[in-house]
Amino acid sequence: MFPKILLGLLIFIVVAVIVILTIGYLISAPGYKGPVSDHFDGKQFHNYNGAQAKGLKEALEWMLSGRDKKPWGAFHNEPPGPPPPGRVAGAEVRITFVNHSTVLLQFDSLNVMTDPVWYERTSPFQWAGPARNRPPGIRFDDIPKIDILLLSHNHWDHLDIETVKKLCQRDQPQVYCPLGVKAFLEDQGCQRVTEMDWNHSLAFNDSTRIHCVPAQHFSGRGMFDRDATLWCGFLIDSKAAGKLYFVGDTGYGPFFKKIGEQFGPIRLSLVPIGAFRPAWFMSPIHCSPAQAVQIHEDIRSQQSVAIHYGTFPLADDGEYEPVEELRKALKNQPQFADRFWTLKEGEGRLIP
Repeated sequence: MFPKILLGLLIFIVVAVIVILTIGYLISAPGYKGPVSDHFDGKQFHNYNGAQAKGLKEALEWMLSGRDKKPWGAFHNEPPGPPPPGRVAGAEVRITFVNHSTVLLQFDSLNVMTDPVWYERTSPFQWAGPARNRPPGIRFDDIPKIDILLLSHNHWDHLDIETVKKLCQRDQPQVYCPLGVKAFLEDQGCQRVTEMDWNHSLAFNDSTRIHCVPAQHFSGRGMFDRDATLWCGFLIDSKAAGKLYFVGDTGYGPFFKKIGEQFGPIRLSLVPIGAFRPAWFMSPIHCSPAQAVQIHEDIRSQQSVAIHYGTFPLADDGEYEPVEELRKALKNQPQFADRFWTLKEGEGRLIP
């Protein structure tokens, strides 16, 4: 009897491993194929300063340790904000914070959206994984026609492929993404996709240029595509509206000062502040609120808006902790107090 139980257990474990590996393979995205560079070795991308995301061993250590996980409240079933205007003309810049890293930028009669996420969970499965703690700030049907879609990398909390497909089908926007992500998007039926490398720039039209700039992060959607595609930030250089910087998802690095030297002053920056605890695990890939203020200073931002917080519980910081820590950091640098905003989901503001 005992050997039969052991045999049954062994068969169960083998089948479970096969199922997990199969799913991990199926959800992995295609990797980039291109020339070797100072941040691509022919198979994987790397951060400039050698910073690396922690691996499976450290992830298990984090998950199984006595975690100091701060609380998140119950689901905030708040009504969506009002529909944004269809267009904003000329030099005026309007920002609408949707949720997480999803922002609508409107200027010079252009509508730009960053990392659109309407998923219920940041996971391959909508029945498991981190669930959203509040609804998107505006309804999908209230999004005006999108001209430019900026995708910073392929993680599930930034590349909600169902939403991206809906936007591509509805609006046919020009999609800008980092190296390697184009193949995945085209496999999903998206057209007008342009992939970019760090320090690469392209003209969208006669008055607007898109610059792909470095970030410090990693990539992957499954078990077999770790760092097989690039991650980045985007800087929009508009003759009418000035420079607008979507920092993306990133840890803090010395490259921010170089971006400030090259592009500053920057009229508006979207800077992440959340998913920063524990620091030993998160700091290579996510900046803390204090580091976000340092980024604001490094890049010579005239106005910054916080992103990447308050929607999905992705780390050990609490629901309101990123905002509270940002306020503390700004008290230490009062000259920036009115120049780094946190917005409510669905809130729209004009940028000075």
